[in-house]
Parts: sequence; structure tokens; C-alpha cells
Amino acid sequence: MEGLVGSFKRFGDRFIELLPNLLAALVFLALTVFLARLVRRGVEAGLRRTSTEAYVHLLVGKIAYFGAMLLGLVIALSIGGVSLGWVVGSLGLVTVALGLALQDILSNFVAGIVLLLEHPFTRGDEIAIAEVEGTVEDIRVRATQLRTADGQQVLIPNKLLFTSVLWNSTATMHRRVEVSLHVPGTEVSPKLRERLLEVASGVTGVSDDPAPRLLVQNLDDDRIELLLWFWVDPRRHPELQRVRSEVLEGTQAVLARSNMELTASKTGSSASDDKKAG
Repeated sequence: MEGLVGSFKRFGDRFIELLPNLLAALVFLALTVFLARLVRRGVEAGLRRTSTEAYVHLLVGKIAYFGAMLLGLVIALSIGGVSLGWVVGSLGLVTVALGLALQDILSNFVAGIVLLLEHPFTRGDEIAIAEVEGTVEDIRVRATQLRTADGQQVLIPNKLLFTSVLWNSTATMHRRVEVSLHVPGTEVSPKLRERLLEVASGVTGVSDDPAPRLLVQNLDDDRIELLLWFWVDPRRHPELQRVRSEVLEGTQAVLARSNMELTASKTGSSASDDKKAG
């Protein structure tokens, strides 16, 4: 019993002796977190003044952050009285154990680094994978944050982005959009085609190089199905649905006006024929 009491007493004396160092280590660790964030922001701010791509800012900023955190952690352990040799040996064992226990997290981490290096997309890009589509808000080490069209926030594990088919709608300057138009066969004329192409070209966001095209999609007995192609730069005009909606409204207005003109023309012809007959 006396031996146990003595052990507790020695432990208490040792703890009191090391308490200032432990408090100093905790304060230094908290300061390290603050300084690591400042380092990351400073590195990213400095790189923004250069001509490097945005993905480089993210990658170098994250490396600087984790590097500062690792250095601060080692110094904090040293201040706390922990032997660095013991830390290095323990880290080896811990690394093996974590590698087995956290395979998914590590695979997402590695995939995140590879994505930042290969940069198939960056912040602001419109991407789609499986049933998820949205704008890239942040590329984190474990997951990528998207904002969907209806305002929802979606986190996609980087491993999934790395191993799945990925669509990047903003990776090109020209994205083709199409509108299907159904026109009675008797109404199709070069003048009507010219009007439809003119209306499509006048919508804000529709590119003039290449210019809109009007193709015959299908032929029926009483109508013709036309396919209107036009191109939009998704980086300058990401609201593709707005552009498509305005083109559709404009073309439908042209078709309605053309139908009215044709009806009026037929009515006038019928009246003229009646007069001649009389």
C-alpha cells in the first residue's frame, strides 16, 4: 500500500514539475494552428499576384499549412518534454496502424493531391458525376465541395471523383445547346429559317463563332422537326438554362407570328377568290 501511495506521490510531483512545460506546449500548439492558417493565406495571397493557376494556389497553400502544423507539433512535443527519438519511432508504428485503419481517408487524401496536381477542374467550374451536378466551391484534401443549382451543398469524396467518369462543362469555350422546333411543312421557307437564326443570334450569351445552325431533325407527313444548334461560352455565361429559355421563347414567338401571317394570307386569298367567283 505504501508503495502505491509513493508511486502516486512521485507521479504528482513529476506532473507538477512538468506542468509549466505542458501548459507552454498547449499554448504553442494553439499558436501553431493560428500561424499555420496565416501561412496558408499568405502563400495563397502571394501566389494570386503571379500568373500561376488557381489549383497551384490551393495545393501550395495546403502543403504550407500541413508543413507548418507538423513543425509546430514537433516543437510542442519537445517543449512538453517528449523525446524526439521516441516520437520518430512511435510515428513509424502509428503510420502503419493508421494506414490499415484509415484506408479510405488516406485514399481520399492521395486522390485530392492528385486532383490538385492534374487539375481536371478548379474553383468555379461546373462539373457532374453520376447523379450530382454543381459548381465547385472548394477542393479539400478529403472531399470536394459542390453547390447545386437549387442551392444545396454536396461533399463528394475525392476518391470517387478520381475513379469515376467526370463531366466538366466549363472546360471548353464553346458548349453546344440545342432546341427542337416543330413546324408545319407548309410554313418552312428560307425567310422563316433566317428569322429563327437571327432571333437565336440576338440572345445574350449565344456565340457568333460558330454561328447558330438550323438542321432538319425529322420529316413527317404534316410537319417538319427542326433542330436549332447554338453555342455558349460557359465561363462567361454559366446560366445555360437562361440562354436556352430565351432562345426558345424567341423562336416560339417567330413561329407564332409566322403562323398568323400564313393564316392571314390564306384568309385574304379565300376572300379574293370569292370576289372573282362572284
